[in-house]
Amino acid sequence: MSSARHVRHARNVRRAAIAIASAGLAIASTTASASAATPPGAKSGAHCVAHVSTHTTTCYDTFREAIADATNGRVTDAPAAPEKAAKNKAFVAELNAPAGARTAAKAEGGVVGAVFYWDWNYGGASWTMEIPERCKDNGTWDWGYTDLSGWNDAISSVLPANNCWVSLYSDIYYNGTNQLYTNATPYVGDAMNDRASSVQLT
Repeated sequence: MSSARHVRHARNVRRAAIAIASAGLAIASTTASASAATPPGAKSGAHCVAHVSTHTTTCYDTFREAIADATNGRVTDAPAAPEKAAKNKAFVAELNAPAGARTAAKAEGGVVGAVFYWDWNYGGASWTMEIPERCKDNGTWDWGYTDLSGWNDAISSVLPANNCWVSLYSDIYYNGTNQLYTNATPYVGDAMNDRASSVQLT
């Protein structure tokens, strides 16, 4: 190979290597962006509790720990698997604070308003909303999150609790397409699956 051809060949090899490296960086950047949209600990199946009163979130390794926090220690024996918990009538009944205990529940730190799941059929990571008191029939008390942050566009199934109805909205601040769920729902439907950006309990 002539000296000139050798130099051109070396340049072409270098350009190809730079192109491959650039492509690798682009893929890495895309992966990082996708990970940023993942709720805290979702990949490891973390279970988080959103405390509406303080607008803070605490995450745990197990669903049982999350429910113990959300009920202020009232329910400590939740099934370990969230999908089994949602289908366990005894657990669901235990999750609901007694109708006459609104004042006591508030003094103890709150009750569960709803549990949201990353996957359909109550699977994957979970996100539990702890509210100050049970919802009322006439909707006098409303609680919500205007922006789901780490759980944006992630909810696939819903378990309402303590007399609450759940409204999911496709946009922040309760805007866009919305749907109401009054009962345990293993799949929120194609219109809202992985689309919720804000949530309201009434």
